[in-house]
Amino acid sequence: MILNIYKTNNDRVILTIVIGFTDMQRRVKEESSHLAIRMRDKEGTSLFEEFVLDEGYETKFRSYFYSAQGELSQYLSAYTKDMPVSSSYLDTSAASVSSEDWKVILPMPATFNESVSQSIGLKIEDFFENYIMWLWLSTKDAGRAEIYLTLSRKLAEEIKNLLNRRSENITRPNCYW
Repeated sequence: MILNIYKTNNDRVILTIVIGFTDMQRRVKEESSHLAIRMRDKEGTSLFEEFVLDEGYETKFRSYFYSAQGELSQYLSAYTKDMPVSSSYLDTSAASVSSEDWKVILPMPATFNESVSQSIGLKIEDFFENYIMWLWLSTKDAGRAEIYLTLSRKLAEEIKNLLNRRSENITRPNCYW
């Protein structure tokens, strides 16, 4: 994950997050491997090969990765409305960013609590991992898949809550109640 914070001259904080395709593929492979080690059929035969989402399923992983992007974009849409498509806020000097990576630029108000930025990035990574695991397991083991779906929904709500954190109280003019 790449996380950049950029302060503009017009009292905005630009939060840029990049989730790497290959990094996420590695994370999902590790998670599915940890789960698959414990999976056995009724005869006691290991189901490791059936439950691991590795490089052999790259096309399927790519579609799951894009699905996770679409799902998370629904939660982030309120923050990305007025942002130009330009990537001038994306500092890629620290690491290489490929065209497959997911990039989001979030313009936040000046009162945005920057101390939660790292947490937002980590929760977005966890969301991707859990959502992809849910998609992968939904046809293999519905019970376990439901756990990953619940986790991804919880993470999406936590991301929204963190994005709404401010360093000072929010006051609204002409609010009489």
